Amino acid sequence: MSRTGAECSSPQPLGMEDGTIKDDRITASSGYDNYPATDGRLNNNNGWIAGSEDANPWIEVDLDEPTVVSGVITQRLASYFGLVKKYKVSYKKQPSSDYEHVTDGNGNIKVFIVNTDYNIPVTNLFDESVVATVVRIEPTEWNGGVGLQLELLGCRRD
Repeated sequence: MSRTGAECSSPQPLGMEDGTIKDDRITASSGYDNYPATDGRLNNNNGWIAGSEDANPWIEVDLDEPTVVSGVITQRLASYFGLVKKYKVSYKKQPSSDYEHVTDGNGNIKVFIVNTDYNIPVTNLFDESVVATVVRIEPTEWNGGVGLQLELLGCRRD
C-alpha cells in the first residue's frame, strides 16, 4: 500500500466525460459568458472558461464520497484563444477538511504541464494516488486566458 493509503492499479475515468458526475457537482471560481464549469467535461463541445478578471481561477469536482484519484486528463479548447500551460491539483479528504496539494515524490507541490496542441488530451498521473472527496484544478500559468476540459482518473471504492 502507498504512503497515502490509496491503491489504484488500473485508473479509470471517474465520470466527467460520460456524465456520471452530475452538473451540480462541478463548480468553478468564475465562468465566462456561456462557458460554465459544467462545460469543463473532457471532449465536450465547449469547455470551461474562467472570467477574464479572475486572478486565481480553479475548477472543482465534488466526488460525493471518498474516491481514489490517480491523475487528470486535460484538453485545450480548440475554439478558444486562451491556453492553460500549467496547473496544480488540490483535494479534500473529507468535505470539511482543508485543501491539500498533490505532491511529487519528494513531497513538493507538483506542477503539471498541459499540452499546447488543440484537441489532444494529455494524461498526468500522480506520483501517488490520493483519497479525495473533492478535487480542484488550479491553473498557475496561462497565455491569453484560462479555459480547459478535464477528466479525473482513479478507482471508486466498493
